[in-house]
Amino acid sequence: METDPTIVEYTAGHERYRCGYCGSKDTNYSHGMWAHQMTVADYQALIDRGWRRSGMYCYKPTMNLTCCPQYTIRCHPLEFKLNKSHKKVIKRVNKFLISGVKPGHDSEASSKEYEGIDMVERNVKDAESAMAQKTKPSEIVLPHGGKKTMKNPKGSVSETTFQTSNSSPSIPTGSKSAVILSQEDREKQNEGSNSRCTPTPGTGPDPSKPKCKKAKEIRAERRMMKQSQIGDSETKQKKQKSSREKSLEDFLREPEHVENPAHKLEIALCRTAPESLQFRLSFHESYAVYRAYQMAVHKDPPEECDKFGFKSFLVDSPLEEKYDNNGPPDGYGSFHQHYLLDGKLIAVGVVDILPSSVSSVYLYYDPEYSFLGLGVYSALREIALVRELNLSAPDLKYYYMGFYIHNCQKMRYKGQYRPSFLACPETYEWVPIEKCRPKLDVNKYCRLSESGTDKEQDFDVNQVLVLHKGNMLPYGFYKVMTSQGRDEDEVREYASLVGKTCAERMLLVRK
Repeated sequence: METDPTIVEYTAGHERYRCGYCGSKDTNYSHGMWAHQMTVADYQALIDRGWRRSGMYCYKPTMNLTCCPQYTIRCHPLEFKLNKSHKKVIKRVNKFLISGVKPGHDSEASSKEYEGIDMVERNVKDAESAMAQKTKPSEIVLPHGGKKTMKNPKGSVSETTFQTSNSSPSIPTGSKSAVILSQEDREKQNEGSNSRCTPTPGTGPDPSKPKCKKAKEIRAERRMMKQSQIGDSETKQKKQKSSREKSLEDFLREPEHVENPAHKLEIALCRTAPESLQFRLSFHESYAVYRAYQMAVHKDPPEECDKFGFKSFLVDSPLEEKYDNNGPPDGYGSFHQHYLLDGKLIAVGVVDILPSSVSSVYLYYDPEYSFLGLGVYSALREIALVRELNLSAPDLKYYYMGFYIHNCQKMRYKGQYRPSFLACPETYEWVPIEKCRPKLDVNKYCRLSESGTDKEQDFDVNQVLVLHKGNMLPYGFYKVMTSQGRDEDEVREYASLVGKTCAERMLLVRK
């Protein structure tokens, strides 16, 4: 167990909440818990089981009851391939950075689409905040020490008409007898030529020369040779095309190769928990961007965009910082990714860097730059971040985009980052999204994996770790010491939701 263990306070039951996806007032069900502190390893295990955090509050949708089932989705950045839409967004940003020219009307329409997506995401965050406000954490005593290939065109054979020197002259069509006579002459000529071509007896084939081949065999050999040459040429072209294909990083770095670009974009990671000096120095500027974003894009009134709400929503995090010799240079934990245009902060991506993934939490940006399509651009930047961190932390190789909601059209865009996988809500196995879509077209909630079971259900409720008055002890001992067992059903439900691994190393607060 790590020095500072995870401490959570579970909220039993799954009350009705407003749904941020379909807008229904009381059809969203979820389980929740407050995290007083949490290790990055435990949070990685929890999001693999369908949990997400909003500030210090963690929640897990009740998939079989909620109106819009939310499936955990993750992308494999090391195998990621850009599609035309992604390239279009990057080229738009690059064009602005290099030449300073703003995109035209097409991109404005695209930015409105992204704003629509942002609006859904914000509605979801509002619903999450409502869930968190219904329960508040308790005061607790901490434990001691606490790729279109062009094929080569086949060679065409031109038809050529040959005339021999002894060809007969043309015969008038009106002379029938002339035709008959000419036919007889030709037959005699043929008989004479056949008699002259009769071979003389010999001693047989020359053993020093290869056997004669039939014309059919010769044609077959020529055909095979031609196909082999075409195949070699196609293979060569494919290799050349593969070597010429630009990677994600090549596209993102294009402005860096320009001698005098119109603008300079810098990306910087800034730790928020605990608050780094860089974060403190940029707090007011970051908050100003958040406030402008919420009021312009989501039409929030000024009083709802205060500093306290900003901090509790996007700054506070239960994740403890952690550093490892085989980990990322900046360590694990919660960060803000700053997008600085000519030194000015224009966007902030809120991310969690975990042992095997980067988890996207939220994005807000200066509304003046909405024409750039920063929602998609930031996701591509975060995928690039995973690829960069993987060089120093080989186990960190996934990108979590939150939840995929198949019955919400605006949320299907997350499946465009390929390859992507969904977590089965019953076995928690990862299934390619292409295999999930046909099932989700029929039923909005369904089992995604065809076989397997949830291995994390094999737990003993008496082995669940609890925290009682500053003491860490198994739940079985807690019952004996306090003569209390009335909450065993609640503890069992908690353990089934977080899984055996987390239940036996996280501390569940008992009052």
